[in-house]
Amino acid sequence: MPKRGCPFAAAAPLQLKVRVGQKELSRGVCGERYSREIFDPSGAASIACSSCVRAVDGKAVCGQCERALCRRCVRTCWGCGAVACALCGLVDCSDIYEKALCTSCAVFEA
Repeated sequence: MPKRGCPFAAAAPLQLKVRVGQKELSRGVCGERYSREIFDPSGAASIACSSCVRAVDGKAVCGQCERALCRRCVRTCWGCGAVACALCGLVDCSDIYEKALCTSCAVFEA
């Protein structure tokens, strides 16, 4: 049986992958807010959080990859107390409460 054709033909918009960076975020719906969070008033770029791209408001860094983190993205390991980012941390939802685990402790839990 042949594959059926697209019912929308040429009216369907192209679905392309688009890279969204700081420049595109600063021009979007919440552009003014993102511009204030990412850039200093002097116009120089500040250090951005590796997880959410907001301006870093402290000196927290991931214990695994040493990337800068804002206070919203800091995850403290339930096992050893190390700081982990969203990329290096694992959230265990098997219990009533969520537990954040660093990669070292996640190996022992599995």
